[in-house]
Amino acid sequence: MIRQPLLRLAASATARPVLPTTIRTTARRTRYFSSLPSLRPSILPNTAAIARPAPIAPLPTSTATGASALDLVSQTSISCHPAFMAAQVRCGPRNTMNRNSRLKRKRKHGFLSRIKSKNGRKTLLRRREKGRCRLSN
Repeated sequence: MIRQPLLRLAASATARPVLPTTIRTTARRTRYFSSLPSLRPSILPNTAAIARPAPIAPLPTSTATGASALDLVSQTSISCHPAFMAAQVRCGPRNTMNRNSRLKRKRKHGFLSRIKSKNGRKTLLRRREKGRCRLSN
């Protein structure tokens, strides 16, 4: 006699739909945000930078020459603006030789230089036969 209520209870527990329980559990999920600082530059300074001001270095003179002048950021750049003093701005000096090396590559391996020489024309022919989309730089 005790077995019948237990069987009914077990049957009702297995007959319940699974969907409402999954909806309840997904509704209670919480999102956790990272407390790590973002690597993107922002206008708002972080609190560590406000509490600890950066040491003030003497401004470089405009008569600096040589390799030291290439490493300096101009005074009109973004990172010299007072609003960005405490923020981390990632637009410092860049490699200015990029364009030159690109020009050298075009001169050595470009389409016009391949057409000019006999071996270059053979290279273009081989690449055309192979079905390459880009024949040269």
